[in-house]
Amino acid sequence: MRARALSSLACVLAVAGLLALSGQGHARQAWSESHIADLADALSEVWTHGLTPDHYPAPEALTALPPGFERDTLARDAFLALARDLALGRIDPRYLEPDWTAPPRAFDFELILATALRENSVFDTLEGLSPTHPDYMALRRELVRRHALMRAHVPVGQGENLEPGMSGERVDALRARLYQEGLLARMAPPGTPYDEHLRTALIRFQARHNLAADGVAGAATLAELDAAPRHRLDQVRANLERWRWVARDLGERHIRVNLADYRLEAWSGGEAERVHRSMIGRGYNRTPVFSEDMTFIEINPVWYTPMGLGAPWLRRFRTNPGYALASGFRLVDLDTGRVVDPSGADWANGRYRVIQLPGSGNSMGEVKFMFPNIHNIYIHDTPHRELFDAVQRNESSGCVRVDEPRELAWWILQGEEGWTRESMEEVFEAGRTRRVWLRHPVPVHILYFTAVSDRFGQVRFIHDIYDRDNALIAALDADARGESLIVEDTTDATPASMEALSAESSSG
Repeated sequence: MRARALSSLACVLAVAGLLALSGQGHARQAWSESHIADLADALSEVWTHGLTPDHYPAPEALTALPPGFERDTLARDAFLALARDLALGRIDPRYLEPDWTAPPRAFDFELILATALRENSVFDTLEGLSPTHPDYMALRRELVRRHALMRAHVPVGQGENLEPGMSGERVDALRARLYQEGLLARMAPPGTPYDEHLRTALIRFQARHNLAADGVAGAATLAELDAAPRHRLDQVRANLERWRWVARDLGERHIRVNLADYRLEAWSGGEAERVHRSMIGRGYNRTPVFSEDMTFIEINPVWYTPMGLGAPWLRRFRTNPGYALASGFRLVDLDTGRVVDPSGADWANGRYRVIQLPGSGNSMGEVKFMFPNIHNIYIHDTPHRELFDAVQRNESSGCVRVDEPRELAWWILQGEEGWTRESMEEVFEAGRTRRVWLRHPVPVHILYFTAVSDRFGQVRFIHDIYDRDNALIAALDADARGESLIVEDTTDATPASMEALSAESSSG
């Protein structure tokens, strides 16, 4: 009988041990008064991260409980919930953006909790789980500032365009709004005409918001100026959440594209060494958000047209083959991979694809930057570089087009052995396709932020070109969570080798 009792006791102890190892046993960990005070402080700060305080226990309710099982359980659950939200984001990004393919991140939150209790660092541990990127810090500061501005907001009001030389109440309101935005150093007496100081401040506001910087307050500018204070505050919250989705380590040397800002940045050592204007996908060809490693670049590329974009040129080969050939296009037999003379094509039975040889009119331009991904999206040049002068640049068929592509190519190749600027230029000028495999792959992050910090740490707001903010804000406010949510190596592109490369075609 005694042996059976001891056996039963051993079983109980074993189960208790398993529960502790699985994390369930942590519900009985004792929380000291210091631990509770730290957690209450962290819960009182959740709004500065753009999170909704109602989604967590109220700090005063937690501190009002007497020590014991109930308080320890509530504290543990609150810590784990907040830790997950700060580390990974409250919303699973795939819930809102099905194309999201950033690598998943794993945290042992039970171990993190146990360590925080042991080291008496509950508050610091939770704060340390949030992103430490300067943009995240700037957005938190802006969120606090926006809360203070909620009552001070001065609307300009819709009406006629406001231009230099005009005066009146709406000009006074415009001056007050720009002063609130920190773009004017001082106010002026009521009735002061629209002067050069005001015009310069408005131009800065327009440039920050990706508007035509003409110094005239037209309909689009007035809409941005009069955006409701709550909308701006929510916009900051949405972008804080986006930062929580992003990997903490973007790479010592990496490329970052902000789609909403039409901006590509080449980063090294924590600094943006190069900034390029970019174009993004339009309409139904919106560029997705994802991260992959760039493994090679192709100078003077061949364009393997996707079936949809190549269809018009297939028809052109049947009706006006001379024009298609003069434009650098060629007809390729899908079965043999060989170039076909359009005059001898078997249009009734043949299966053909259109490619475009390197040249000044090639849709890929002079170079494409390849980071193989399931979306078939890449960064490349374009023959239509005049489009970079537009304010809004959603002109591509899904890929990211980049301005000054040779400078970006050199930024990449200068980290590779055996390359000089002169040798790179020689390859460009030769006009033949040259593939360069990278010994040091470069991480590429395609992101979407509608509120970003500038080099002075001030936040500027960007037009939500893909209309993604409202859905994210609604999800953040909802009670339920989202569903869980090298040595140079080259190959010349000849007709015989083009079939092997056809799997790497990009949509442009």
